[in-house]
Amino acid sequence: MSDFNINSMIGRRINVNKGGPEAKAGQLLHSGYNYMVVGTNEGVVYYAARHLRSVGEALQNDNGEASETEGVFWDYHTPSCFSAIMDNLIGQNVQINRGGPESRQGTLMLSTYDYVALDTEKEGIVYFNTDHIKSVSVVQEQEEAAGDEGDAGGSRTGRGTGRGTGRGTGKGESPVTGRGTGRGTGRGTGRGTGRGESPVTGRGTGRGTGRGTGRGTGRGESPVTTGRGTGRGTGRGTGRGTGRATGGTGGFTTGRRQAGAAMELPLYREYGFNHLFDRLTNRRVKINRGGPDAIEGVLTQYADGHIVVLADNVLHRIMPDHIKSISAM
Repeated sequence: MSDFNINSMIGRRINVNKGGPEAKAGQLLHSGYNYMVVGTNEGVVYYAARHLRSVGEALQNDNGEASETEGVFWDYHTPSCFSAIMDNLIGQNVQINRGGPESRQGTLMLSTYDYVALDTEKEGIVYFNTDHIKSVSVVQEQEEAAGDEGDAGGSRTGRGTGRGTGRGTGKGESPVTGRGTGRGTGRGTGRGTGRGESPVTGRGTGRGTGRGTGRGTGRGESPVTTGRGTGRGTGRGTGRGTGRATGGTGGFTTGRRQAGAAMELPLYREYGFNHLFDRLTNRRVKINRGGPDAIEGVLTQYADGHIVVLADNVLHRIMPDHIKSISAM
């Protein structure tokens, strides 16, 4: 990315934009064809170059203190272009845009050359025009939560130990018998529940039982001679396992949708963003998430380079280039 002579600042601390929801400070990690990667205190953020207004280089940290991102190992993608970043994030919980009305969080379900599909908690599947996406990042899960509570199940495997007894036979001038004890290990599975605050995860604990086998040796004695024997025994053990749980109340979560949330909607896979309009014809849609250009109504037609939406008994003709996102209702 040649804008701002960005390559010369790789590895340095920068300020992305001077203000607004996309403004962020962090370490410049990579400069791609039409994007850049910044490591911030909220994780790795991928910025589209076309939406950058300014990039500032911090000559000295505030108060001379060390940066929060110094010495951090960053794991990030370096594909050929900004839209290809989405291909690497499919199936992950991501945030599109840092803030503003078009900022949404959810699971990235689909990525094409000019649009992505995001499965959100309250609005279902939302289709974003890639040209209008300013930034994208993977949501960082926190280990503990406070405040609002949510319950979900998680499972892990626990290990336990068991004890068993075995019987053996001894050899001598007269047959004798000996007893032996064996020790074995068992493996069990546990299931636990967690409590967390949206959109972070909670931790849970579970108990499980397992079976194990062990071998032991025994000694037997008689008035005549002493015999030695070997025995085999089985034992039972208990194990404990820890699980991770996701969910919560309020906002957007990574758990299951709550009652009253948006109904399940089909995921449309079209060649391009404009082809979605044919699929959504005669359906009630929401165009753009907010702001003065947001509108809800029935998409009645897509022809002659524009779409027609009927809302409040008014036919609105909208140019597709100004549609940042669209979803069925």
